[in-house]
Parts: sequence; C-alpha cells; structure tokens
Amino acid sequence: MNKTFWADMIGLSLTRPAEAARLLIGLGLPRPVLWTALVLSAVLSALVYSLSDLIMGVQMPGPLGMPLIFAAFVGASLLLSVVSLYWAGRMLGGTASVEAIMTLVLWMQLLRILVQVATLVLTLLSPGLALIGVFAAMLFGLYIMVHFIDVAHGLASLPRAVGVLVLSMVIMTVILFILIALLGGVLPGTPQNV
Repeated sequence: MNKTFWADMIGLSLTRPAEAARLLIGLGLPRPVLWTALVLSAVLSALVYSLSDLIMGVQMPGPLGMPLIFAAFVGASLLLSVVSLYWAGRMLGGTASVEAIMTLVLWMQLLRILVQVATLVLTLLSPGLALIGVFAAMLFGLYIMVHFIDVAHGLASLPRAVGVLVLSMVIMTVILFILIALLGGVLPGTPQNV
C-alpha cells in the first residue's frame, strides 16, 4: 500500500463507493490491525480537532475540550457505530462480519478527518464556502455509507441499506440512553431532583 493506493481508494470511495467497499473488505485486515487503526483514528481526530480549536481560538467547554477525553469519545463512538451497524444489518438479513463493518467505519472516519482538515483550511479562506462544503460532505458521506452497508451486509438493496443505517441510529440512541441512565445522568424529558 503506497500513496497511490490511498489516493485511488479516496477517489473510488467518492465515485464508486460499492467497489471501494469490496476492495477495502478484500484487504482482510485482522482484528488487531483494526483495533490499532481505531485508536489511531481517534487520536488523529482529537489532534485535528485540537488544531482547529487552536487556529480558531475557540475551545469546546467541558470535558470534550480536552484532547484525551475527546479521543476517548471518538473511539467509543466508532466502536458503538460498528456494533450498531453490525447488529442492525443482522436484524435485517445482512451477513457482514464485524471486521468488514469495522474496516468500512474506520475508512469513513479517515475520510471525515480529511474533510475536517479541508474544512479548516477553507474556513480560513471563506467561512461561507466552508459551510457549504461541510453540508455537501455530509450528504456525500451518507451516500457512501449506504453503499458500504449494502456491500458489507450483502443486501443487494440500497433501500434496505438505508433501513440498516436508520435502525443502527435507533440502536445507538437506545444504548446511549441506557448508558446515561446507568451512569447516573438525567434522561431528556425526565424530572430532575425528584
């Protein structure tokens, strides 16, 4: 794997995401490599986020303003995405392996990091154009993810892949509410101090 491979994979992800998904899954990356990539992508996300805060002169208040906690949050979010996409796909007849889903989620995270860097540069030049770019990247990201889910789970149906994506969001929401409740947090819409 060289620079040309990575550039080709980025281009393929944008133009023919289903083919990119097949090639990425075909790499057959073992779990230890995927776990290392998850940690590295979380750290890289935190570095880009911290650089953005530094350049813009704004820092997120609270614990997420600390790079280590932000990296842990990103890592947990990626893991939760993998689990929810895996189980949502299985519930809707998909056949993906955890490794396949993890590979594709991590690739999407790498693409997000590249978008973050491009957005940071574009924000310095033209904030309005950066906002349009973020919106376009979000839509393109959904398009790519639906194709990735379709290929990984062998659904052969983009509408079913959209269903997997929506169901995975529901699963993530339920898991987050359960974790908040278990950790003693207040659930939205419930009375406090009762």
